[in-house]
Amino acid sequence: MWLKRCVALVIAALIGVATSSSARAVGEPSRDAWLRAQIQSLVDVDGVPGVAAVTSHDRQPVRRMAAGLADIPADRALRPNDQFRVASITKTFVATVVLQLVTEHQLALDQPIAGLLPEPVPHADQITVRQLLNHTSGLYDYFETPHFDPGATYTPAQLIALGVEHSPYFTPGSGFRYSSTNYIVLGEIVHQVTGHAIQDEVQTRLIHPLHLSSTTFPTTTTVAPRQAHGYVFAAPLPPRSGPALDVTTRISASAAGAAAAMVSTGDNVERFLGALLGGELFSQHLLTEMKRPTPGADAFFAGAGVPGLSYGLGLMIAWTPCGTAYGSFGGIDGYTSIVMQLGHRRVALLMNTDSLGPSLRQQTLSIAEQELCRAS
Repeated sequence: MWLKRCVALVIAALIGVATSSSARAVGEPSRDAWLRAQIQSLVDVDGVPGVAAVTSHDRQPVRRMAAGLADIPADRALRPNDQFRVASITKTFVATVVLQLVTEHQLALDQPIAGLLPEPVPHADQITVRQLLNHTSGLYDYFETPHFDPGATYTPAQLIALGVEHSPYFTPGSGFRYSSTNYIVLGEIVHQVTGHAIQDEVQTRLIHPLHLSSTTFPTTTTVAPRQAHGYVFAAPLPPRSGPALDVTTRISASAAGAAAAMVSTGDNVERFLGALLGGELFSQHLLTEMKRPTPGADAFFAGAGVPGLSYGLGLMIAWTPCGTAYGSFGGIDGYTSIVMQLGHRRVALLMNTDSLGPSLRQQTLSIAEQELCRAS
């Protein structure tokens, strides 16, 4: 389920959406009008509850806007700085910490993971740190196991056990398959190497120094004070049919773990991506490795109906009409998120639903690409 959602949402995440409050923006109106109209249409016509859109250029804010509702029963309007569960954008934060440990010579990209964690993992003597980062380890996705309960409380060891009780998809290094088990394992490796939980390392190394004051990495399921509620619908949007089901906490923070538990805002995730791709967080050599497309990833996404995409070391790669963009996307019950950079331009789009049909996914991808390609 997690893999299928992430593949589908890689398109949907490339923008944002919303319900029927008026869109609001900070910036020059003539420049903002196009994006404002697009997200308002997604609210009014397509029925998505809410979207926050943030763009920047050369580290300077360009557009901050929101449309729709953060809380439907309360009729609370969504604000550009509201928080969302950003799901697999978490993976990019975790990958960054791992690459910092490589910089510090506490880990090596091509070292086998045998001996790096106490939990048994098949082929641990063959699986490398790099293969966990780029989803070529073959480890089965724990989220796909039939008896996985997304609302239950888990330890990382229990999530790893769920994944490894199934045979691997393939031998290490012989294919590409997106699997959240890889990042639960990476989180445990960080814990073993540093003596600190992955949540603490992300806080110390990234959240605090980058001043990401609206970003958290929770271990227990809570709702932040300005968090948009997440909703699902009986059928994919559009059109809107049936009631909105609030699933804000349906997937527990511990079930998402190092693969998908983080909460953030558009401003914070685009600031993080700017620092990452700007070379502030580790060496240029490792950044080049992070951005290198993984063999087989493009075919995997094309086979899933999402052509023009690939994957590096915890980093999504998208070929747009005006060049190659890098970033991250996330999908979890009730939420879709993306942050992408092309050249010096970034866009972050966060929605409080993941109920997106194919036509809406294509529409949102087009809006995001046009926003990245526009002159600021």
